[in-house]
Amino acid sequence: MIKIVATDMDGTLLNDRKELPERFDNVVGKLFDRDVKFVISSGRSYCALKAQFERYLDRMTFICDNGACVYDCGKQLFCSCLDSQTVSECVDLCNENGYTLLLCGKNGTWHNSKTEAAEKEISKYYNNQIQTDRLDEVKDEIFKIAVFEDGGIENDGYRKLERQFGSRCCVQLSGFYWVDIMSKGVSKGSALRLLQRRLEVSDKETMAFGDYLNDLDMLKCSHFSFAMENAHETVKKAARFITGSNNDDSVIKEICRYCKI
Repeated sequence: MIKIVATDMDGTLLNDRKELPERFDNVVGKLFDRDVKFVISSGRSYCALKAQFERYLDRMTFICDNGACVYDCGKQLFCSCLDSQTVSECVDLCNENGYTLLLCGKNGTWHNSKTEAAEKEISKYYNNQIQTDRLDEVKDEIFKIAVFEDGGIENDGYRKLERQFGSRCCVQLSGFYWVDIMSKGVSKGSALRLLQRRLEVSDKETMAFGDYLNDLDMLKCSHFSFAMENAHETVKKAARFITGSNNDDSVIKEICRYCKI
């Protein structure tokens, strides 16, 4: 029997227009009726998720900032902040290489975007944004650093960031243009493990959906692990099952199939 359903947002639960599936409310309501825990697991910050799922704050679990913050039924279960030295070094590296940098903190999302492409991408995933050229002067608790590279980040930016921060931080590819940096040991998977222990739920009672490399740890915690048809090839190889694309309401279809809704 499935007791936890966890799903990534962008490229997974949401279609390319950033819309929820048409049957979302109906299916999630039936999961609640069966005491199945529904988990939104995202690289987005809590303030952005809270705005989209306001009606569900007292019933859902939110794994935010790729696991750096976890909220359950409106209460914070876990929070991990990056140290100031790491933040300062990352600001310097990104300034030297011309990368767009976001500091995702308790009081807002601070960024240094200067191009239309960067601003368009940021607006898709973040609210409560503060643009500044002086990221080195930001005074906030920083949960996650997000780095954007216009031409795609996997071949250049990711390697540089991993080389400098990989030994002391969790550095993950979270999209074609994005790398996310969290404290060591922080991931969607570590957050899901925390929830499983809290609820005494096993991997065999857990279902998870994802499309990109920041979802890998979460899929490893789930017997019913699904990669989307549009997923990164590495994710498809790691998942136990492959479902349809994010534009076909595939997450909802698989939930209905396996939970017999």
